[in-house]
Amino acid sequence: MKTNPIQLILLVAATALAGGAFAISVEEEVELGREEHAKIVGRFGIYRDQELQAYINKVGQRVAAESSREEIEYKFTILNDEMINAFALPGGFIYVTRGILMHMNSESELAAVLGHEIAHVTEKHALRRENRSKGISVLNTVLAAVSGQPALYELGNMFGGVLLSGYSREFELEADEVGATYMAKAGYSPLAMLDTIEILKAKDRIEIEQARLESREPKVYHGFLSTHPDHDTRYKEAIEASEKLISDFDEFIKTDEFLQKLNGLAFGATRQVGVVRKSTFYHPRLGIKFTFPKNWRYEAQSRGVMVVSRIGDASFAISTARLSRGDTPEDFTRERLGMKVREGREITIAGMPAFLGIADKVDSPFGPRPVRFAVIFDQRKRLAYVLRGAGKHDLRKLARDKDYIASIFSFDRMNREDFQLAKLPKVQVVRAESDTTMEQLAEESPITNYALDQLRVMNGLYPDGQPEPGQLIKIIN
Repeated sequence: MKTNPIQLILLVAATALAGGAFAISVEEEVELGREEHAKIVGRFGIYRDQELQAYINKVGQRVAAESSREEIEYKFTILNDEMINAFALPGGFIYVTRGILMHMNSESELAAVLGHEIAHVTEKHALRRENRSKGISVLNTVLAAVSGQPALYELGNMFGGVLLSGYSREFELEADEVGATYMAKAGYSPLAMLDTIEILKAKDRIEIEQARLESREPKVYHGFLSTHPDHDTRYKEAIEASEKLISDFDEFIKTDEFLQKLNGLAFGATRQVGVVRKSTFYHPRLGIKFTFPKNWRYEAQSRGVMVVSRIGDASFAISTARLSRGDTPEDFTRERLGMKVREGREITIAGMPAFLGIADKVDSPFGPRPVRFAVIFDQRKRLAYVLRGAGKHDLRKLARDKDYIASIFSFDRMNREDFQLAKLPKVQVVRAESDTTMEQLAEESPITNYALDQLRVMNGLYPDGQPEPGQLIKIIN
C-alpha cells in the first residue's frame, strides 16, 4: 500500500512532537548546558565581584536544595550586562545580569528570580521547547521534500530566542508556580515572586513607552506584560497557594543588608567608550568632551559614539580617524572623507584647527542626507575628530542645525574636574531624608534618559511612589 505524503508528514511530525526521539540523559543535558555556557560567557562576560557572586550562589543553592531534581548540580553566574534579564540553560546553569540585580530590593525578590529559573531547569522547559521546535523542523523537512519548496521555518540557535523573549505563557506560569514552591520550602515568602513580577512588568511598560517615543522596537525582559497581564489572576493564585507550604518565613537577611550588598554595582554599558553625565559625554582616554541636547539618548558605535533625539528624528555622531602628514582639515574633509561640501570655512575649536560646514548626500542613520559637519585636528594625538549631525526628514535644510552647531562648539579638552566626573557610574545606596523626593534624585542623577522612571522602578516605587524618611534607596552616582 502506497503511503500518502500527508500521512507521512503527520506521522513523522507526531513522533517528533512526542519528544521520545529527542530524549537525552542527565549527562547529555549537562554537557549541552556546559557547551552553551561557554558561549554565554563569551558573549556577556562574567561580572567580577567575588563577594557578590558568593552571595548569589548561597541564595541560589538554598532554593535549589528544595528542587525536584537532586541529580542536578546548579551553578549560578552573574553576567556583566546592563540588560534586565535572568535565564537558565539545561543542566542547571543559571544566570542573572547585574542589570536585574540592580532592580531587586530584598533577598526574597532575588530568591524569586532564582527560583523561577531553577524551575525552568527542573521542568525541562528548554528541552521541551526544543523538542517542539524539532517537530516543526521535521515537518518542514518533509514538506520541503514532498513539495520541493524550502522549509517554512528556519530554526536558529537552540536557546537564542529564549534568552531574548522567554518561553511560552504556559512555561512561564509553570515556572512561577514551581519556583514559588521551592522558595516557600526554602523559607522565603513566595509573595516576593509577585513583587518581582510587578517590577519586571513596570520595566517593560517603561521600555515600551520609550520605544514608542523613539520609533524603535522595545527590548523587554521575557515579555512579562504578555505572559502576566494585569487582568489575569492565575499566576497570582498559584503563587499565593505556595504560602501554605510553610507558616514561618525567615527572610534570612534584612532589606537594608541586602541593599548594601548592591552598593558599588556597576551601571551602564559593559564596554563603554566613554561616560555620560547628564548631557555631556566624556572620553577619558582621549581627554575630550562634548555636550548634546537634553533628553537625547547615547549609543556607543564601533568607531565612535552617536546621540539620537528622543523621537529618533535626528542624530549627532562623533568618530576618529588617523591624520596623515600635510593634511589640512578642509583637504581631509573633501579628499579623505569624500564629502561634497555645500559651504564651509576654516575655524578654530578648542584651540585646534577645524573645518566647519554643510555637505550634501552624506551617509547617515537615515540614509544619504545633508549633514552639518566639523572636522577637528588634534595634532598632538595625530587624530581627526569627525562630528556630523543629520536629520531624518532633512531635505534641503537642517532642521536641527542650531543643536548641531551647539554640540560642535561644546567640543573641548577635558580638565582635572572633568576627569573626576568621568568615572564610571555605580549604584550608591543612600538613606532618604525627610525632604528627599524621587524628582530631586532624578534631577541630580547622571542617567541620561527617563531618570525619574528608571530610579522609581529600581527602587520599587513605580509609578509615583516616594521614599520614606530613613529608607535606604538606590541612586546612580
